Amino acid sequence: MEKRKNPLSIRIIYWLTQIVFWLFFAVFVGSVLLNIAVQFELFDNNMQLHTNLTSELKYTEKGTLDLYDQTQEVEFVEATGKIHFINTHPVLAKWFGGVMFGVVIIVLYIFLMFKRFIGNVYRGLIFERFNIQMLKKMAYGLLALWFFTIIYSRLFYYFIAKHIEFEHLVISGEFNNHGVILIVALLLWVLSHIFMMGVKLQDEQNLTV
Repeated sequence: MEKRKNPLSIRIIYWLTQIVFWLFFAVFVGSVLLNIAVQFELFDNNMQLHTNLTSELKYTEKGTLDLYDQTQEVEFVEATGKIHFINTHPVLAKWFGGVMFGVVIIVLYIFLMFKRFIGNVYRGLIFERFNIQMLKKMAYGLLALWFFTIIYSRLFYYFIAKHIEFEHLVISGEFNNHGVILIVALLLWVLSHIFMMGVKLQDEQNLTV
């Protein structure tokens, strides 16, 4: 029997998926150890925590742009960035550690479903029910990630960011809704249903022959 040879693109995606998955699995193990250390307060009191600021910053700063021998006035009005909690309080460290661990678990689940899906494609098992279910599970994982980030952004603002005071900055209540994650989840969900309908039609056709 002639051995099936996959296209170069499939082979590249397969091996890249294997490498990325196991690298991320190492990140997962590291996050478990780090979270244990944080929860049991094994770090010193001078822990320095950096995290993304989920809300936009309102900041008015004027400047100039020299272009085509003319001066254009510009104004910096809003931005996003990271925030540094100097000598992080243990309660904050535990809270952010739990959030980080939750995100890592969801992303690991999505990676695992994608790894299995690509592995089945690599073996020639493409339009099979169990493989199409992987697409649906990836969609559910992305939906969970989107929901988790939305809830986290709101909680972070109302319990932390809203109470931070700066001299020249104002943290607004405007959030990034991460619509790309939601769109990708919906596309995968729709594709899984389309492929499943194709499989059902093929099964019905085989029964009538």
